[in-house]
Amino acid sequence: MRTRNNLILSALFFGALASCQEPEPLKQTDQQIVKGEDQLSITIPQALLDYRAAHPKNARTSGISDEEEIKIMMNETLFKEGKLKVEEVKLYKYVDRYDSVNTLDSQFESTISSRWVPGDTRRNWNGDGDLDDIDWSSFTPFSSANGTIDAEPIYAAMFDKWENDGYCTTVAIDEMPYTLDMGNPSQIIDVGLPNYGPYTDISVVGYLPASIFESVLGSENTLGVTFSFVFQDENGTATSTTRGKTDKAFSEIWFNDGYRWSKGGTSNSIDIESVVLHEFGHALNLGHFGILQAKYENGVRELVYQPVNTMNALYIGEKRSFLGENDKGNYCEAWGSWPWN
Repeated sequence: MRTRNNLILSALFFGALASCQEPEPLKQTDQQIVKGEDQLSITIPQALLDYRAAHPKNARTSGISDEEEIKIMMNETLFKEGKLKVEEVKLYKYVDRYDSVNTLDSQFESTISSRWVPGDTRRNWNGDGDLDDIDWSSFTPFSSANGTIDAEPIYAAMFDKWENDGYCTTVAIDEMPYTLDMGNPSQIIDVGLPNYGPYTDISVVGYLPASIFESVLGSENTLGVTFSFVFQDENGTATSTTRGKTDKAFSEIWFNDGYRWSKGGTSNSIDIESVVLHEFGHALNLGHFGILQAKYENGVRELVYQPVNTMNALYIGEKRSFLGENDKGNYCEAWGSWPWN
């Protein structure tokens, strides 16, 4: 059985903005939640619940951001004994006030701080010995958005878009079908299955109740989250063998089932393809890239993001089943020399 003792956690958060409604939590308790055809029970680690209870937002020390608070919580609870630490957190929330022209967000991070190492035997999670591809798996019991949209074909299509629609097609992104004997897909929450450690490079845990986001992240107002894990040595230092980046172990992705999802998006729903494509970009080592501005003219609010990128930092309600020029260029930066990184 694998353990988490040789991993460090980093996290990238993608938040909600603009035309989507506030998340609507499902009717369930925070600690024990039943979801999916297999009636699996989601359990949040008690240490996280205790931390949230002891550190309410209105009692937080002045000057500590939400991102920093999440780092402190993770380091002092879930990963304290395993010598893990949160390397990076990016959290974006709903913005409801605008000036005449206001820059809401500006980030130009082409790639994140970790990347996979070709031939790295430490990440032979599925035992197939092929260490020059990237394997992903969807946790089938949680792959339905709002109980009506089968997300697995969308997952496959969005991974295919990253692999084949850019400038660089040097890495194969392969699906590994999930079976229950593979165990828990998450290294953070318990779904009532044994935890054998990661089984693919990317684990798409799927659509979780909004109360999970509230209890773990401190906010229901997040569309999706990608956690990126890296390896560390016996001294607790992240190993780095390629171009100054830390050695990536795997990624874990959650989506918030408290939002209304649809194919294409509507005035009161979120386009599922846009958010999946964005989160998969994070899993494939891309960061946030772009500027988001709000304009308020003659009583009409308009949100504009530049350049037009899938990985623009904040979701603004438009369908993004595309890859912008910067998306393609940044993907090439991450993968153009693979497997010679």
